[in-house]
Amino acid sequence: MNDRPAILGGEPTFVPPLPFARPTIEEPAAVLRRVEAALESGMVTNGPMVRELEERAAAMLDVEECVAVASCTLGLMLVIQAVDPQGPVVVPSFTFSATAHAVTWNGREISFADCDPETWLLRPEDVTGSPSLIVGVHVSGVPCDVAGLTKLASQLDSELIFDAAHGAGSRTVFDGRLRPLGGFGRAEVFSLTPTKVMSGAEGGLVATNDSALADRLRIARDYGNPGDYDTRFAGLNARLSELHAALALESLDHLAARVTHRNSVATRYRTGLGELPGIGFQAVPDGDVSSYKDFTILVDADDFGCSRDAVVAALAAEGIATRKYYSPPVHRQQAYAHVPTPELPVSDDLAARVVSLPIWSHLPEDVVDRVCAAFQAIQSHATE
Repeated sequence: MNDRPAILGGEPTFVPPLPFARPTIEEPAAVLRRVEAALESGMVTNGPMVRELEERAAAMLDVEECVAVASCTLGLMLVIQAVDPQGPVVVPSFTFSATAHAVTWNGREISFADCDPETWLLRPEDVTGSPSLIVGVHVSGVPCDVAGLTKLASQLDSELIFDAAHGAGSRTVFDGRLRPLGGFGRAEVFSLTPTKVMSGAEGGLVATNDSALADRLRIARDYGNPGDYDTRFAGLNARLSELHAALALESLDHLAARVTHRNSVATRYRTGLGELPGIGFQAVPDGDVSSYKDFTILVDADDFGCSRDAVVAALAAEGIATRKYYSPPVHRQQAYAHVPTPELPVSDDLAARVVSLPIWSHLPEDVVDRVCAAFQAIQSHATE
């Protein structure tokens, strides 16, 4: 029975179960020293460690300014408020709902767009009409076509920003040079939540080369108060705490090594699963580097032998946690059922077939082999 999948009576591969994601903290003692320093100073929010994080992140991302905020979602909300689009805002539907929520919270009209079937990313040809703002998303850390979207935004006289929640450590070829994400469009907004490659447990970073925008965002994250309590506009409490900055700073030190490891894990997954029928992968454009915040595959039921949902159930029986990023796509979610949207066949097809597999910045590569072996057993018994 040991060669049979657990869902058919075999022994589970992982006992206890394999988590989907785990935060990586290489030097917990260094984090604690920073936290202790913040507690001793009495400055526990928006203090010197936040400023250090902003400066070091700006240097790493090769941008003029970084503004630390309490979350990526709040960063997107404040950037959209500052850009102040008056017409439709184009958002890809194949993304996390927070991308759309930031538009909705600003009272702006959303226009959902389809995506590329290979990279799963918004393309210039997916943008229709005359939007005031285009929001690109670097899904799973795979860089958007920043050159193409930049050119289109210029042609349409539209603003362009990027949801770079997954993008810390990703790089793309632009003007013949491999550049980090962060400096494209008016701003790019990164997440620091626990599942991200660079994490502060919570928080976000807005990267921009627009100093006036950065100045406004620093006021906006403190209720719109520049310091005299005469608020200039309706901002938010979006300040980042020193405690989160302490964790993010130590995370930043190890970002390059984490991205390298995740790429090794992704290569191992591709090797172990690539020969199985009915398995597909997200394409990374030639020359670009993905952070591999997620590693997501596609399951073709006809070729694999059973449905995506059957695979997810079989993996759960093996003790392998998974997610279905992003199913349903945002335009199919209840919160956005009222938004008039044309057919988005690529987004719908991807959402019906995606399975995101465990990946962490310290995931042992032999664990990947065991996941792949479980997958192989499931496929060999797929019809059962």
